[in-house]
Formats: sequence, structure tokens, C-alpha cells
Amino acid sequence: MSNKHLLVTLFVIGIVAWVFSGNLFTGPVTADDESTLSVVKEVRRVRGVKSRAEQQTVYLGVRGQTKANRIVQVKSEVAGKIEALVGEKGKQVEKGDLLCRIAVDERQNQYRQALAELQSTQLEFDGFKDLKAKGLQSEVLMAKARAALAQSKTRAKQASLALEKTKLVAPFRGIVDSQPVEVGDFLTPGAVCVSLIEIDPILVVGQVAEKNVGQISLQDKVDVTLITKRNLSGRVSFIGHSPDMATRTFPLEVTVSNPGFEVRSGLTAEMRVPVGREDVHLISPASMVLDDRGEVGVRVVDSGSRVRFVKIKVIGESPAGIFVKGLPEEVDLITVGQEEVFEGQVVKIDFTPLAALVRQ
Repeated sequence: MSNKHLLVTLFVIGIVAWVFSGNLFTGPVTADDESTLSVVKEVRRVRGVKSRAEQQTVYLGVRGQTKANRIVQVKSEVAGKIEALVGEKGKQVEKGDLLCRIAVDERQNQYRQALAELQSTQLEFDGFKDLKAKGLQSEVLMAKARAALAQSKTRAKQASLALEKTKLVAPFRGIVDSQPVEVGDFLTPGAVCVSLIEIDPILVVGQVAEKNVGQISLQDKVDVTLITKRNLSGRVSFIGHSPDMATRTFPLEVTVSNPGFEVRSGLTAEMRVPVGREDVHLISPASMVLDDRGEVGVRVVDSGSRVRFVKIKVIGESPAGIFVKGLPEEVDLITVGQEEVFEGQVVKIDFTPLAALVRQ
């Protein structure tokens, strides 16, 4: 056999021996070999807190506006020319302050004449009375004298009232809102001199849905925030019994103290009206997530260490977080990593506070 054929034969024998060597010399696979070859899946870790429900007052947000407690048009009861207009538009006035003065004209003379007649009639009556006591006066003349005295008193009173009515005064403490007349104008009975508004106290009015109106009580304390960012506090003073037929809402009025007249009428306001107490959880807004259907909720860990989504409803807020309902009385709430886990996934929750980790 040539050297060439010998080399080929040896090469083929070597290949065959190498192929069969794997089956001949391979031993059984041990457990250590399996752990080395397989990939062990690690349980995902998340961070959370044990949240417990607490009793909290539930508030209803009501949008409204400020409104004067009273608006009165001060009108004249007698005819005459305006001599003085003290109650100028925008002026603050106290109860009893002069607003308008109408010319007295003949009213002063009529009053003096009525007083003189009253004095004369009173003297006549006193004379008849003395004669009657002596038996020198009949009962008929006494009755006529008594009637004449009563008429004189009535005329004197009417003349006095007509004189007093030339001065129009403020019926309460407030602000002159409008002044439709000027000095020299002639007022007739029923004509408006000024319009006066009372804004201490001031009202905050709004509308409440029919499903909530039964949850509100008179004298409930209400927090009010004006569009100017000013915060006020008042009490429910009126709850309507007849709804707006177009909106099916009921009127609500809250009375707020306004001693310095600093709050104006007509300002937009937000009211927080208490409507009861419920078991709620205080959580961070960052804990909230959306599920596949777009529902707002949080992710929690159940007793089997599996992730569950729970739908919640936000009912209030505070500097420490938001108040939500819909959760069990006690729950393991995921606060870090909730966006990276899915429903039913097994996780390990770490309750170590972040502040403790920072100190470490």
C-alpha cells in the first residue's frame, strides 16, 4: 500500500474514533451540572408600605361666587327736591347715617301748626274735664272734646313723620352701591335715592347636585377659597328646598364674616362642603397607576406575594398626600416599582423606609 493511501486510511479511522468517543466516555449529568447550565429566574423586588384606613371627613367641591347679604334700594316716601346727597357711590356707611336730604319746604310750618292745634285742643279738653268733675259738663260735649284731641294728636304725628321722612338714612351698615340721582333732582314718592348693599356678613352661593344635598346640614363649617387665593371660613346658612328645574341642582348659601369689607361681591369661589366621614387611605399621588382599561388605581401585594391592581377614587388631598377610597382596611401598597410589575407577578416587597436607606 502506498504512503498516500495509508495516510487517508489513518485519517478516516481517527475521525470515526473521535465521533464515537462522545458516546463512549460521556457520563451521567449531575444536579450540579444542571444548576450550571440552567438560568435561575430571580423574584423581582419592590418597595412599599403597610397602609391602614383611617376615618376622614369627606368634602364636596362646590363652585360658586360671593354675593351681598342684602341689597336695598332706599326710596323716598315724600315728594321734594334733593338738598343734600351724603351717601355717595362707594361710601361705607353705618346704620342710621344720612344718605339723602329732601327739602323741608312747607312741612316744617305744617308741623308747627299741628303742634299749636294740639296744645289748644289739649287745653280745651282739660277744661271740659274739670267741668265734668264738678258736674257742669255733659257727657256728649266730653266725647266731642276727646275726639277733637285724638284728631289733633294724629295730625301732629303725621306732620312729624312727614318732616322726618325728608331725611333718608341707612337701614343697616353697608356700602352705597349706586346713586341714580344728584343734588337738585326732584324725587317723587317711591323714587330711588341710593342702592345700599350689606357685605358683612357676605354670602358665598353655589349649586349642589340632588344626590349630595341630603348630606349637607345647616351650620356645617365650610372652607372657602376665593379666586384671589384668599382662604375664608363660614357656616352653611341656607339649603334650598326647590331645585333649578334645568340643572336639577339645589341652591346653597354659606355666610362668611367680612368686617373690613375686604371681600367684594361677585368673586369666584371654591367651597369645600363636608358631606360625611369615610374610611380612607392617605397615599402619595406617585403611587397611582393606570391599568389596561385606563382605570386609575394602585398596585398592591396580596397574601400570596402576587401583584394585584385595585381601582381607587380620590376624595380629597392634604399636604401629606391624597385621600382615596376603594382599598381594604389594611393593604401592602407598592410605592416604588409599581410601573415595572404586572398582574399576578410574584414579588418580594421591602418595607424599609427610604429615609432609613438614605441614613445608611
